[in-house]
Amino acid sequence: MSRPVFIMKRHAYLILAHRNFSQLKKLVELLDDERNDIFIHVDSKAEFDPHGWTGTCRHSALTFISPRIRVNWGGVSIMRAELALLKAATSAGKYDYYHLLSGMDLPIKDQDTIHSFFDSHSGTEFINYWKFKKTTFSRFHYYTIFPEGAGYFLTNLANNIFKGLQMAVGYKINRDVDFRFASQWFSITDELARYVISREDWLEKVFRHTNTCDEIFLATLVWNSPFREKLYVKEEIEEHLVNESNMRFIDWTRGESIRHPWTFRMNDWDLLMSVPHFWARKFDETVDSGIIDRIWKKLTVEKD
Repeated sequence: MSRPVFIMKRHAYLILAHRNFSQLKKLVELLDDERNDIFIHVDSKAEFDPHGWTGTCRHSALTFISPRIRVNWGGVSIMRAELALLKAATSAGKYDYYHLLSGMDLPIKDQDTIHSFFDSHSGTEFINYWKFKKTTFSRFHYYTIFPEGAGYFLTNLANNIFKGLQMAVGYKINRDVDFRFASQWFSITDELARYVISREDWLEKVFRHTNTCDEIFLATLVWNSPFREKLYVKEEIEEHLVNESNMRFIDWTRGESIRHPWTFRMNDWDLLMSVPHFWARKFDETVDSGIIDRIWKKLTVEKD
């Protein structure tokens, strides 16, 4: 009698990084697992040499994708970097899940717990949908002259002036698209990852002259596709009640500004250990390296 064959399910971690590379290395070490491969895009504005990372992973394949894209806050470049990560990962193989993280994130659960959860929810898409704010509509219904300029005073001023002129005359773009709004960070299946890549031309056409589309492009694409029926807790998403459906813990209630969530510190240890999420953001070694080291030590000991 032959023994049953167990096929190991594999995950791809996609990481957008731009600074704090010693912190990034700790993130990579915590993701290093025979069931994971890791793909990293480093902002081309950053001074970074991947050669010093040889041997960082003992179990996972680690890939720094190229060419590196110049990424600007709120720019369409963020969408393009995410698509580049998805293309690199899907070209490398077939993964059961693709998890997008920032280089400022950390896991707060061990890999066995994470894999067990996704094994039991196979085929489900994890995207955290939000209710639209009044200001969100202006991101995609008005032509943006400088789509990479949201983070700079003069280009942002020019964008707002031109947007005001369009509003005054009733001009809009993308009138026929049913837009949706969600957290940028996701965990999606191989089927959806390849679908997103197949719609790259449509995404470029719709979003190349929009503003801060990183929280809109994937949410819109998925909502207007059959994958909408595979969203995690979709009955609550439609009522805009879900606040953890991408399994990431992000504290906006204490954020330094409306643009940035709270940066976790040592005093947040008990909170981080009590929540049901698998990853948390954000952490910053220049603000509090102690909390990063404590999480790294805890999960490293559990892994060994």
